[in-house]
Amino acid sequence: MKYDVLIVGAGVTGALLFLALKNKNINVGLIDSRDKAPNSYRHLSLNNKSMTFLKELDAWNVISKNAFEYNQIKVWDQEGTGFIDFNVNELEKNIPNIGFIVKEGDIQNSLLSLVSDSKNLLWSCNLEKIEKINGDIHCETSKGKLETKILIGADGIQSSVRNLSSISSRTWSYNQTAIVANFSVPQTDPCIRQTFTSVGPLALLPMNETELTMIWSIDDTKAYDYIGMNEDDFINEIHQSFGEKLPEIKFSAKRQSFPLKHLSAKTFARGNVFLVGDAAHHIHPLAGLGLNAGIGDVKSLSDLITPESLLQVKQIEDRYNRQRIPINLALAAAMEAFKRGFEQKNIWIRLIRNHAFSLTNKLTFLKNKFIELATEL
Repeated sequence: MKYDVLIVGAGVTGALLFLALKNKNINVGLIDSRDKAPNSYRHLSLNNKSMTFLKELDAWNVISKNAFEYNQIKVWDQEGTGFIDFNVNELEKNIPNIGFIVKEGDIQNSLLSLVSDSKNLLWSCNLEKIEKINGDIHCETSKGKLETKILIGADGIQSSVRNLSSISSRTWSYNQTAIVANFSVPQTDPCIRQTFTSVGPLALLPMNETELTMIWSIDDTKAYDYIGMNEDDFINEIHQSFGEKLPEIKFSAKRQSFPLKHLSAKTFARGNVFLVGDAAHHIHPLAGLGLNAGIGDVKSLSDLITPESLLQVKQIEDRYNRQRIPINLALAAAMEAFKRGFEQKNIWIRLIRNHAFSLTNKLTFLKNKFIELATEL
């Protein structure tokens, strides 16, 4: 079978790109090694720019049914007095909210429901080998041979597309393990709360009116102690570490954990092969911007790929690299600096850190700039 564009990976970024290109009447295929879409219960943050793109594709109406709007972010240092309150009602920029919390599985399934009748969506299809012949990419898969003008890897941090096309990457461990869990509470409010504890950043995000989702990025030296705790002891640790008074919380989903790693591909496009989302870049989750960066890749690439531009793939590669590499490198550098700044135990660095927090909280123009970056990535 021959395509203009073949996407590997039917996660959020792959499904979204498939929908965007299909709407432009491009002959696009989508394959995934899994037998069906996993119903991931991880919750992710969508900013307003991502929401606008989803609206353009007529996908937001489906996704918004399960999206929880938030309009405030509180961040503080547990080991000091530093505190920042980002409240949409106090900002100069006239925006209705800061973003939305949505379950990853809901986004993916909503997008796939819009293209479920497509014959070009293949499950249980493993990519095994790729070769460029006469300007096209020839792919050997577990379901036979496929041919395409453009091959796109949307297949995550362990991307087979990136590996098979020999695109090198920079990667290192953050030396932290993320523990995620969901909790039921009597009542939530539209506010994300994040505190920097002695073992790593802890964030609680509202999923809906009676549930919170947690991500706690814990130093590897302590992570297994927390993973092995019984539920009551773990909840007690949250109450003790969080600082701000919490309502009674109860587990509504089991804890899961995964190691935190950084990855940046050295190029996002080369030789008719493109990378989007985690296949191209993977950052620390402390700011909740990873999915929005991936959707930014999809928006950029879907704008660049047209029936006419398929005749000039090298131009698409150059423009995509120019548009997406700098912003993702800057984001990765900011997350690395943020993480390193908060893992420092030196008393003077902690004093400077807390002073910077307090100063930022007083300067409205700085808070506006941070929100602008977070909502327009």
